[in-house]
Amino acid sequence: MRKVLADMYVPPAWRRWGARVGLALAIAVAIAYLPWRTTSDERVDKLRGQLDATNAEIARLAHENAQLEREVAALRTDARAIIDHARDELGLVYPGEVVLRVQP
Repeated sequence: MRKVLADMYVPPAWRRWGARVGLALAIAVAIAYLPWRTTSDERVDKLRGQLDATNAEIARLAHENAQLEREVAALRTDARAIIDHARDELGLVYPGEVVLRVQP
């Protein structure tokens, strides 16, 4: 028995392909967006924590750099700073001085 085309409805090709593309896009969005939506808040919190830690490290290093710059400037200009540095870091003494080393 032959089927009569008048009894079957076949939508136009553009409508069939449009429906397929629309369904594929909907599935792609669901796959790409939904699974990571619950973990994105955790990732954001983790990244904010890392940012805060990095900013604290930057502030600490900036303070340390400023302190070292002051020390360098003092060593370039202040004779007393040079003497103190030589005594503390290098263990230098004036001739005739007696050095007493105390062991902890």
